[in-house]
Amino acid sequence: MTIEELQIKLADINNLVVTFQTSVALEKYYSENIVMIEGDGTITTGKEECRKGREVFFKEMLVEFRESKLISQDIATSADKDYDFVVISNWYNDYTVKFGDQIIDSRSNQLSIGYWKDGLVVKESYNYPVTSMV
Repeated sequence: MTIEELQIKLADINNLVVTFQTSVALEKYYSENIVMIEGDGTITTGKEECRKGREVFFKEMLVEFRESKLISQDIATSADKDYDFVVISNWYNDYTVKFGDQIIDSRSNQLSIGYWKDGLVVKESYNYPVTSMV
Protein backbone atom coordinates (compact mmCIF):
# COMPACT_ATOMS: atom_id res chain seq x y z
CA MET A 1 0.00 0.00 0.00
CA THR A 2 1.26 3.46 -0.87
CA ILE A 3 0.90 6.61 1.21
CA GLU A 4 -1.61 7.87 -1.37
CA GLU A 5 -3.73 4.72 -0.93
CA LEU A 6 -3.50 5.12 2.85
CA GLN A 7 -4.63 8.75 2.58
CA ILE A 8 -7.74 7.64 0.67
CA LYS A 9 -8.54 5.08 3.37
CA LEU A 10 -7.95 7.65 6.12
CA ALA A 11 -10.28 10.15 4.44
CA ASP A 12 -13.01 7.50 4.46
CA ILE A 13 -12.33 6.52 8.07
CA ASN A 14 -12.38 10.16 9.17
CA ASN A 15 -15.70 10.71 7.40
CA LEU A 16 -17.16 7.58 9.02
CA VAL A 17 -16.07 8.76 12.48
CA VAL A 18 -17.56 12.25 12.17
CA THR A 19 -20.81 10.78 10.83
CA PHE A 20 -21.04 8.39 13.78
CA GLN A 21 -20.31 5.24 11.75
CA THR A 22 -17.32 3.85 13.64
CA SER A 23 -18.66 0.30 13.35
CA VAL A 24 -18.43 0.59 9.54
CA ALA A 25 -14.82 1.80 9.86
CA LEU A 26 -14.04 -1.16 12.14
CA GLU A 27 -15.41 -3.63 9.59
CA LYS A 28 -13.70 -2.07 6.56
CA TYR A 29 -10.29 -1.08 7.84
CA TYR A 30 -9.36 -3.11 10.92
CA SER A 31 -7.61 -6.48 11.01
CA GLU A 32 -9.40 -9.53 12.44
CA ASN A 33 -6.58 -9.63 15.03
CA ILE A 34 -6.75 -5.92 15.91
CA VAL A 35 -5.33 -4.88 19.27
CA MET A 36 -6.97 -1.77 20.78
CA ILE A 37 -5.54 -0.05 23.83
CA GLU A 38 -7.84 2.36 25.67
CA GLY A 39 -6.75 5.44 27.59
CA ASP A 40 -7.12 3.61 30.90
CA GLY A 41 -4.82 0.81 29.69
CA THR A 42 -7.57 -1.70 28.86
CA ILE A 43 -6.47 -3.93 25.98
CA THR A 44 -8.99 -5.56 23.66
CA THR A 45 -7.80 -8.14 21.14
CA GLY A 46 -9.69 -9.31 18.07
CA LYS A 47 -12.32 -7.65 15.94
CA GLU A 48 -15.18 -9.56 17.58
CA GLU A 49 -14.22 -8.37 21.08
CA CYS A 50 -13.77 -4.83 19.77
CA ARG A 51 -17.26 -5.00 18.25
CA LYS A 52 -18.67 -6.01 21.63
CA GLY A 53 -16.85 -3.17 23.40
CA ARG A 54 -18.07 -0.62 20.90
CA GLU A 55 -21.62 -1.98 21.21
CA VAL A 56 -21.54 -1.53 24.99
CA PHE A 57 -20.27 2.02 24.62
CA PHE A 58 -22.71 3.09 21.91
CA LYS A 59 -25.81 1.23 23.09
CA GLU A 60 -25.44 1.27 26.88
CA MET A 61 -23.16 4.13 27.88
CA LEU A 62 -23.55 6.88 25.27
CA VAL A 63 -26.29 9.35 26.17
CA GLU A 64 -25.58 12.08 23.62
CA PHE A 65 -23.04 12.44 20.84
CA ARG A 66 -22.47 16.08 19.90
CA GLU A 67 -19.28 16.22 17.89
CA SER A 68 -16.15 14.43 16.80
CA LYS A 69 -13.75 16.60 14.82
CA LEU A 70 -10.33 15.79 13.38
CA ILE A 71 -7.80 18.43 14.47
CA SER A 72 -4.69 16.99 12.83
CA GLN A 73 -3.37 13.78 11.30
CA ASP A 74 0.17 12.73 10.47
CA ILE A 75 1.48 9.66 8.65
CA ALA A 76 4.91 8.12 9.12
CA THR A 77 6.52 5.15 7.43
CA SER A 78 7.17 2.65 10.20
CA ALA A 79 10.74 1.80 11.15
CA ASP A 80 9.36 -1.37 12.77
CA LYS A 81 9.00 -4.16 10.20
CA ASP A 82 5.81 -5.34 11.95
CA TYR A 83 4.03 -2.30 10.51
CA ASP A 84 3.98 -0.38 7.23
CA PHE A 85 2.72 2.97 8.53
CA VAL A 86 1.97 4.74 11.78
CA VAL A 87 -0.86 7.28 11.78
CA ILE A 88 -1.23 9.81 14.59
CA SER A 89 -4.62 11.50 14.76
CA ASN A 90 -5.71 14.27 17.12
CA TRP A 91 -9.50 14.33 17.59
CA TYR A 92 -11.76 16.64 19.56
CA ASN A 93 -14.74 14.75 21.02
CA ASP A 94 -17.84 16.09 22.73
CA TYR A 95 -20.37 13.64 24.18
CA THR A 96 -22.24 12.57 27.32
CA VAL A 97 -21.99 9.08 28.80
CA LYS A 98 -23.71 7.23 31.60
CA PHE A 99 -21.55 5.21 33.95
CA GLY A 100 -23.63 3.51 36.61
CA ASP A 101 -25.75 6.29 38.08
CA GLN A 102 -23.40 9.03 36.90
CA ILE A 103 -23.93 11.21 33.83
CA ILE A 104 -20.61 12.55 32.56
CA ASP A 105 -20.09 15.28 29.96
CA SER A 106 -16.84 14.73 28.12
CA ARG A 107 -15.21 17.41 25.99
CA SER A 108 -11.61 16.55 25.30
CA ASN A 109 -8.92 15.77 22.80
CA GLN A 110 -8.04 12.20 21.97
CA LEU A 111 -4.72 11.24 20.45
CA SER A 112 -5.05 8.01 18.46
CA ILE A 113 -2.03 6.10 17.21
CA GLY A 114 -2.80 3.54 14.52
CA TYR A 115 -0.35 0.96 13.24
CA TRP A 116 -1.08 -0.24 9.70
CA LYS A 117 0.04 -3.46 8.01
CA ASP A 118 -1.05 -4.76 4.60
CA GLY A 119 -3.74 -2.11 4.22
CA LEU A 120 -5.40 -2.60 7.63
CA VAL A 121 -5.09 -1.22 11.15
CA VAL A 122 -3.52 -3.97 13.27
CA LYS A 123 -3.02 -2.00 16.49
CA GLU A 124 -4.45 1.26 17.78
CA SER A 125 -4.08 3.13 21.03
CA TYR A 126 -6.40 5.86 22.29
CA ASN A 127 -4.95 8.47 24.60
CA TYR A 128 -7.51 10.68 26.34
CA PRO A 129 -8.23 12.03 29.80
CA VAL A 130 -9.56 9.23 31.97
CA THR A 131 -12.43 10.28 34.25
CA SER A 132 -12.34 8.91 37.75
CA MET A 133 -15.57 7.13 38.67
CA VAL A 134 -16.46 7.48 42.35
